[in-house]
Amino acid sequence: MSKFIFVTGGVASSVGKGISVASLGRLLKNRGVSVSLMKLDPY
Repeated sequence: MSKFIFVTGGVASSVGKGISVASLGRLLKNRGVSVSLMKLDPY
């Protein structure tokens, strides 16, 4: 069963969302979880 984690940003940019998501992905991968990251900029 797939599970999704969405990280959204508000009005502030450069608050470290990418670093946070990459770190979380690495932690999950180290625990044996299959991880895929996708970045979307809907401007």
